Amino acid sequence: MSALAVQVRKYRGQFTGMTAHALQRATGLFLLVYLFLHVRTIHELSKGPAAFNAALATFHHPLFKLLEIALFGTVILHALNGVRITILDLGLGHDRQRRMFWAYAIGLGALLFLAGAIPLFLSAV
Repeated sequence: MSALAVQVRKYRGQFTGMTAHALQRATGLFLLVYLFLHVRTIHELSKGPAAFNAALATFHHPLFKLLEIALFGTVILHALNGVRITILDLGLGHDRQRRMFWAYAIGLGALLFLAGAIPLFLSAV
């Protein structure tokens, strides 16, 4: 068996772990971008109520409603995957890592997302 075949075989079962790793990093970056936007908006309050209200008026566009729903999903995925990673770091559930990712982070996350996203979508912009 060639060295390449050994490497491929070695990492064959790592798709879930690498997917979870990439999702955790990507959602972390999206949350960091949101944090800067949030701080920037709150900073407008120091310029007075008129400047703050003008900044808030920007967020009344329907596109921001979709971005708010995406933020909600990002927070859920990042949080649940973070809990899964913490459980693994404590040395628990290494043999159930794949199941925990798909059932807990994705499955439970999808249920929580639907429970929260539907009211967000139906609320007024």
